[in-house]
Amino acid sequence: MRRLIAALTVVTVCASPAAADDWLQPIVNLQQSLAALGISLGGGVTSFGQGMAAGDGKDGISFGGKTDLLLGLDGAKLGLWSGLNVSAHFEYAFGHSASEQSDGAILPVNTALAFPQLGGTNTDLSLIVTQKFGDVVTISLGKFNMLDVAARTPLMGGGGETTFWNIGFAAPVSGVTPPYIVGGIATVKATPATFTLMVYDPRNAQDLDVIGHPFAQGTTTSLSVMVPLTVFRLTGYHTVRAVYSTAEGFNFDEAPQLLLPPGSQTNLTKRGYYFASYSLQQFLWQDPTNPGRGWGVFGMISGSDANPNPIGNAIILGLGGSTPGRPDDRWGIAWCDYLFSRQLNKALTAFGGEVNDERVLEAYYDTAVVPHVRFGPDAQVIWPATSGKSTALFLGLRMRLVL
Repeated sequence: MRRLIAALTVVTVCASPAAADDWLQPIVNLQQSLAALGISLGGGVTSFGQGMAAGDGKDGISFGGKTDLLLGLDGAKLGLWSGLNVSAHFEYAFGHSASEQSDGAILPVNTALAFPQLGGTNTDLSLIVTQKFGDVVTISLGKFNMLDVAARTPLMGGGGETTFWNIGFAAPVSGVTPPYIVGGIATVKATPATFTLMVYDPRNAQDLDVIGHPFAQGTTTSLSVMVPLTVFRLTGYHTVRAVYSTAEGFNFDEAPQLLLPPGSQTNLTKRGYYFASYSLQQFLWQDPTNPGRGWGVFGMISGSDANPNPIGNAIILGLGGSTPGRPDDRWGIAWCDYLFSRQLNKALTAFGGEVNDERVLEAYYDTAVVPHVRFGPDAQVIWPATSGKSTALFLGLRMRLVL
């Protein structure tokens, strides 16, 4: 950890706002020139140093990072038609993640490095075509990076690169939405509510077969309704989501059948996933000059059929947002409890195993050190789901160069 602190301190001390602007000015000029033509170009490089200070697993510090390249095309400015937009997100992960050190925790402690690496590759490309019909209806088709979707929430979000690190907060796990999906999203803004309909392949779209043969193994449909509510002139958002998938999954109730002689097994799969959630984000302070900035309370409660969905219920509660006086800084502290399926636990018991709830307490701070450079620490206390494993403590530092 000392090596990491020293390296990042040198970068921070040696850098100055003027130096950062001078170094990046050619890139900024290029971005502005392309934007005038209808082409947006952005991205960044995020570096992590994270290690387990206590608990069961491997000692030491894991160093890794992710490079993001973002491209957007404005159809109207490019001479096509109004409302058309095309966006692409290329990502490349490198190095090692501290999630590999944990012996007992199921939820990745570093979301940004978990994806796309958990899918067996270091790179991934998402491509979306969007058509807006006035200010009311928006339809998007393509391959979606769901971390980008999670990052848009005002108080929690982040996708692991700008706010919380643990996936329990950065991209809450539902068991019905993979990290990358192929399908479509339609949004209808009807005063006061916003309706969002998602129809997608239930499989992780990192598998090329999903792109080549979409919906071959079922369809997932998600409908959410977001209603804004102002309390004492402070904005809040209430969202209800319901999901049903026709995909097949392992039937936990039939797990003991695996112990029987071959040929005597019954149907080990079950068709249909159900999931529902309610989430809240309420500002307790908003910047008078920019209502999108502020800090407040957020939370989520969810439930599922718990078979074949391995996630039974989840509870999230926390505080976070922007810092008064330093509007570009972000901070947060939150607690979550993921209750894995009771049916799954019964199935594991048949094989001498057991899985408990997994609880996480995390706190982070992310400061704008100089223009285009962000830096901050993170601490996580984890009560792992794996039975018999000790409480773990993870400490980390993150630095991001934003283009």
